[in-house]
Amino acid sequence: MTTEHPDARRGTSPALRSVPTPRSGVPTAGFGVSAISSREPSDHTPVIEPERRSRAVTIAGALLAVVAVVAAVVVFRIIVPTVPSAAAGQETSVRSSDREQPGSIVGFGNPHSYGDGLEVAVNPPQRYEPSDNATGVDEGVAVKMQVVVTNRTDQAFRPNTLQVRATSGGQPGVAVWDPDQGIALTGPDVSIPSGSTFTFFLAFAVADPGDLVLEVTPALYGYGATVVQG
Repeated sequence: MTTEHPDARRGTSPALRSVPTPRSGVPTAGFGVSAISSREPSDHTPVIEPERRSRAVTIAGALLAVVAVVAAVVVFRIIVPTVPSAAAGQETSVRSSDREQPGSIVGFGNPHSYGDGLEVAVNPPQRYEPSDNATGVDEGVAVKMQVVVTNRTDQAFRPNTLQVRATSGGQPGVAVWDPDQGIALTGPDVSIPSGSTFTFFLAFAVADPGDLVLEVTPALYGYGATVVQG
């Protein structure tokens, strides 16, 4: 006859099912393993990587440094204007001299040929009687002279760009405008084709017709002045 102990049917002792840890007070399961330690970390918990954050801070600092340098350069350019070098100034002078055709000193009736083929001559002055509508004849003696332009360049030339200044007896002459006689303050607004010759008259009121010096410039840019004298 087998005698069973009264406690044999009660199963595992309550003390083995849950034993509090000495310090945390967290109940353990199984063989003393904490129930909290058995939980797997959640996949949705954000993880901050110190290395990635440090790299981002470094890149941001570098960008700010570049922006600061660019801003400093811009401010320096505004405050301190750029001074052209001597070599650049010499180069500009050389190009300007190459582009401009120099004038000369000639007598009345003698043409001057520019380097590009344009030829200008002024015939000797002669006295004339201005019309009633003429202007610029209040003082001095009115003289007119024929201007001859021969275009040997490779393109058309317009004599309305021609400018003339007169000096007589040490005094400046006054340009005469006499539309009734076809005399304007400069050449007419016509086109002189390449290979053609065109003539027109200009007039001045001067102090001494026997002492007259003209300074003829075919155009404002590209040509030097030619001095015409008796």
